[in-house]
Amino acid sequence: MVNNFLSLASKRNKVYGPFTKKDSRQIVIIIYPDGKRRTVSYPKYLMEKKLRRQLDPNLETVHHKDGDHNNNDDSNLELIPRNIHSENDTRRVVLNKFKCDMCGKKFERSPRLVRDKSKKGAIGIFCSRECSGRHNRLRQLGLGKELKVQPFLKSKYYKKRPVEAVAYYLINKYAALIKG
Repeated sequence: MVNNFLSLASKRNKVYGPFTKKDSRQIVIIIYPDGKRRTVSYPKYLMEKKLRRQLDPNLETVHHKDGDHNNNDDSNLELIPRNIHSENDTRRVVLNKFKCDMCGKKFERSPRLVRDKSKKGAIGIFCSRECSGRHNRLRQLGLGKELKVQPFLKSKYYKKRPVEAVAYYLINKYAALIKG
């Protein structure tokens, strides 16, 4: 898939764009002399032009250092391995902290799991099946206390981003607030 840059930059190729999509990302359309058409993200096109070759779609991708997909400045774009980019940009769920209603132990649980149990009407929040079973046995014997149904929790997410990107974002955000 990695072709010689001459085919990419040939004067016979026609490059149209950049065009802005609905999600505000930019693309270009390249039409080759043989009539084949290729749609490429604008930052990827800029990087290919800079490197004078096509990127390997399985191994390489373009990363915006500041996290702003509209900032296609050459100093903001960097070529990184696709697996590292995916690792940094994957959306991760923030775990919620709880205290076991039976033993008092502190633990974390996914909001989705708590939500699912809430929909089923499960009572109490327990750190393990053992604590849940103990509580249910005490309730059968009439010794356990009445517990509330588990809460319905919305999920919150975060991304594992490089420190530089987060710092750059915060500096620009607060600079804009001070100016505005």
